[in-house]
Amino acid sequence: MKPKEVVRLYLERHNAHDVEGVLDLFANDAHYEVVGRFVRCGKPEIRLTEEWEAAVHDHLRAGDLVEADGEVTFRAFETNDWLSASGASELRYTSMTLSVKDDHITHVMAVLPPEAFAVMQRAA
Repeated sequence: MKPKEVVRLYLERHNAHDVEGVLDLFANDAHYEVVGRFVRCGKPEIRLTEEWEAAVHDHLRAGDLVEADGEVTFRAFETNDWLSASGASELRYTSMTLSVKDDHITHVMAVLPPEAFAVMQRAA
């Protein structure tokens, strides 16, 4: 599969709250980072994030996917029950980059603008 296809499948499975399907797309030693918020290393830690996001009915919407050298970058927009309860309609990510090698996601780096951290503080 091309990296864009892997990312599209990730988004589809994530939005369907298919935790096992999402984890099948990750390399065993993958890293998942929301810059300034958390870093998850390996499938067991990524599972915790995906299970929580499934529980709060998380939905990711992607802008245009741009692929280069095994990386796919896009603007991301996130909604979920936790954000809604805080009065926030969505989080808007500055960028989200997924690195793909041998049909598996090896690294996710999501960057939020500073004002998004205030939204998350209200929701906490």
